[in-house]
Amino acid sequence: MTDQHPLTDETCERISLRCASTTTSLERNNMRAAADWQLEQVIAWLDDTDCDDPQETAQRLKQAMRPTTTQEDN
Repeated sequence: MTDQHPLTDETCERISLRCASTTTSLERNNMRAAADWQLEQVIAWLDDTDCDDPQETAQRLKQAMRPTTTQEDN
């Protein structure tokens, strides 16, 4: 990939500073891979979702991304 990832080194550092640690190159790459994976999941969800109202789509996406049940309930 030749484009710079939107999760820059500086952004990754700010994220990790909230956890009181510094990031390594591997950790930054892992953050970027997770963000890319999540984006792929959203795109797949949008492809499978039939909804014409943008507000309804946003609400349904929010619910899909943040389910109200815990993993143990599934």
